[in-house]
This record gives sequence, structure tokens and C-alpha cells, in this order.
Amino acid sequence: MNKKERIAAVIHHKKIDKIPWTMYASYPPWGETERRFRNEELTLIYQHFPICKVTMPEVKVTEESHYLLGSDNGRNVIIRKFSTPRGEVSTKHELFINSLPTPGDLIQKFGSEIDQEMLSWVTGFPFQSESDYEILEFIYKNMQFSPNFEEFIKTEKLIGSDGFIMANLGQSPFQTLLYQLMGIERCYLEYDSNPKKFRRLYEVLYENLRRKYRLAAEAPAQLFWSAENLTSMLTPPDLFQEFYIPFYNEMAEILHKKGKVYAVHMDGNLQNLVHLIKETKIDIIEAFTPPPMGDLSVTDAMKMWKDKDNLD
Repeated sequence: MNKKERIAAVIHHKKIDKIPWTMYASYPPWGETERRFRNEELTLIYQHFPICKVTMPEVKVTEESHYLLGSDNGRNVIIRKFSTPRGEVSTKHELFINSLPTPGDLIQKFGSEIDQEMLSWVTGFPFQSESDYEILEFIYKNMQFSPNFEEFIKTEKLIGSDGFIMANLGQSPFQTLLYQLMGIERCYLEYDSNPKKFRRLYEVLYENLRRKYRLAAEAPAQLFWSAENLTSMLTPPDLFQEFYIPFYNEMAEILHKKGKVYAVHMDGNLQNLVHLIKETKIDIIEAFTPPPMGDLSVTDAMKMWKDKDNLD
């Protein structure tokens, strides 16, 4: 079996000749060592391929970038503005000029066609006041999805048997609110103090992703990936049960009807959620983190999730 065939066999619960060794393609620096590892059967996983293109005909997206120079490290500041008939919101991202950000520090152009990835910190979220609910609802209702399937096929041919592509579907609705739109503190303040508008925006995001998953399920990809960064430190069991399980299960059913495999990125503390994750129809817990960084052992996870795979 070649490297790609092994991954395909694992996700479909078929026999393999040896255990696959994988790593995100964005992690190893290019060079002699990376080549040696690939010659020794390392399989590169391409996890950020946008399986759907996104456009918004009634939203104008503009971007400006400037540099702040200091005595040690300068910063590149990126302001992205979203102008709508309901008003304007903006995001602010920053990265050090003279240092390498970690591969997980991603920003993507939500609401515009994604053709590249950038590494940064989000330092300004689009939601700043109650009036922004209407603007964000307009943005997500205005999003139109189209297939990026031809590019997926081209990319698969380029990679060949040397790697495996996970079709990126983005984050779930609550995670989008938490990490992309509001930030952690503001998200929970709004959830508590403005529940009606908060839940209405949540439902808009949910419907937006429902449309995206239905289109994505028609893609020629085998494995579909949601980049959740889930941890119980930010997601208590009651919220996971209310906001996450229904979404995961409906999206899993959409993908399963087309014979697809559903992987969700859960790299945080999961001990308090382990019993609830069992109730989901997710196929693969991807990037599972055992102690000492995580709080759930591989042994305990395997006992609880007998019907799920753990890809690391």
C-alpha cells in the first residue's frame, strides 16, 4: 500500500499493512530532513483546502496593511473591512515581522474568496456593539457558496500518493462566534445578557453552514474536516450539549448520506466532554491531545469512543 492508500483504508476501517505516520503539511520546514521523513513513510496531511468558494455580491470587502516598527520586533497590522447596506464591521490582525508565527495562527478572509492563508493574531473582532448583530446577519445571509472541486482534483493529482487532503469546512457556529466574530469574553457576555439576538445570529450561522455542507458533500473528497480547537476550558458541557451536538450530528448525517467521513479537530482538554462527544456522529477525533498537555488519556478515550477513530 502507498501512503495515501493507507490513510484511505484507516478512515474507512479497512485493513492496513502498517500504521500511517502523519503530519500537517504546514508544519515541517522544507529541506533535507523533511524529505528524509517523507522517504521514511511520513504522510503529509493538507488540512486547509477550501472545498467551497465563498462570495458576497452585496458586501464590499477592503483591506489595508501597515507596519509598526519597534526597537525589537515590528508588527504587520491588517485591517479588513466589510461594508454592507446595514453598516460596516472590521477585523484587525497582527503578526510580528521578524518572527515566525505558529502554523495554527490562521486568518482567513471570511466572506471573500479564500485563495491563501496568512499567519497572525486576531486583535480586533468584528462584533463591537449590539448594532453589529444586524450587520453580521446580513453578511452571512449574503454569502454564496460555489464548488471548488476542480481545484481539489488538480491538487490531488499534484500531491499524488505522497499526501492526503482533508476538505476544510471551517468552524461550527458557536466556535465561529467564539473565535472569529466576538472573542471569548464578549461571546459569553452576549450569550448571557443578549440571548435572543445571540441565538438568532447563531441560527443564521447554522443555516449558512448547512448550505455549505450540503454543497461540499457533493465533492470528490473522502475526508471532511472542521477546525474546531475544541476544549472544555471554553466550552462547558451544558453549552456543548445545546449548541454543538445538534450541529455535529446534522452535518455528519449530510456527509454520511454521500459516503463521506467527518473529522473534527479537538485538541484541548476533553475530560469533561468525553461522555458527550460519544453522543455525536463524528467519525474521527482529529489532533487529540493526551496528557501532559491534554487531560484525557488515550486509554480512557479509546474506552469511551470505541466507534470513533483518533488521528494524531
